This record gives sequence, C-alpha cells and structure tokens, in this order.
Amino acid sequence: MKKKLVLALLMATLLAGGAFAKEWYNSYAPGIDGSNILANVGIGIGYGGIGYKMSIPPISASVEYAGLPIPLSVGAYFGIARYKWEGVSLFWGDTYSYTRLFLAFGARAAWHFNFLQNLDTYAGLGLGYIMYSYGGNASYLNDLGLSKGAFDFGAFVGARYFFTNIIGVYLETGYSGLTIVSAGLSLKF
Repeated sequence: MKKKLVLALLMATLLAGGAFAKEWYNSYAPGIDGSNILANVGIGIGYGGIGYKMSIPPISASVEYAGLPIPLSVGAYFGIARYKWEGVSLFWGDTYSYTRLFLAFGARAAWHFNFLQNLDTYAGLGLGYIMYSYGGNASYLNDLGLSKGAFDFGAFVGARYFFTNIIGVYLETGYSGLTIVSAGLSLKF
C-alpha cells in the first residue's frame, strides 16, 4: 500500500512539474538559444590509483555545438592528468617512484534542460580513448616505461551559468574522460 502511494505521489509530482515547467525538457535555456558553440576549460578531481598523489590535476577542455533543432549538443573533449607514487624498497632500502600520465580524448553529447534564464543544465554521455603512460625508477630496476590505451565510456551531469552573453562558469560531475568532478570557465560563441 505504501509503495503504491509513494509511486502515485511521485507520478503526480512529475506530471505537475512537467505541466508548469513549460517544456523544460524540450528546449534550450534562453541563454543557450540553440545556435551557439559552447566551450569549457577547467580543472577537476580524478582517480589515479591507490597510493598515487596528484602531480598534475585533471585539466579538461570540451567544445560542443548546440545548434540542433532539439536541445542536444554534440562535440569533443580532451583531458590530461599526472599522478605520482613514491615508496621505499623493503629489500634494498632505497626509494623509488612511479608516475602515471593520462591523456583522454573523445566525443560527447548532452541533452539540455530549460529551467532558468542564464542557467544551462545538461546530462550526457562521452565515448573516447584514454592513453596511459607509466614510468618509474629504482636502483635495482632499469627505468620502466610502458604505454597502454583503453576505450572510455562515461556519463555526466552539469550546469553552466553565464554572467554575460559570452562568459560563464561550469560544474560537472559523473565520469567521462579523467574527471569525477570538474569546474572552470565556460565560453559561448
């Protein structure tokens, strides 16, 4: 009985919200009029592995075209990050270190929601490729060097707020590329 009541209240809330939002799901926010190039450049928090410390935080950039007749933008992303791990050998007593360099690039698409005048909220998917480069040194080992790559698939949600017709800020969370959370400058052309 309680489950049915909660479900009925949830459905009523969604229907009422949809009726009063005036197609919030089917149009760009007025600040994103559907004929813009949107660009983000920011810094974030990522995951380099257990014991690794960030030496270059995830830096990301994305560009999207938002001129389609539906509130969907398509574009590309790029990211870079570096992590370092240091330890002491139990057998030889000397220190050693390993570094991981990540490069990510790919395509992304986002659906935009129309809630407020200068606020662009969106949810999307990304598909790309991440290149990993490992390096390290220790007195008992030769310099290590290894490169790998893997396909990357992720989902994200975010918001951009524009202070002017061109400049704004953004915040994104989810997983796409190298970041779990990223924030920075947003530009509209």
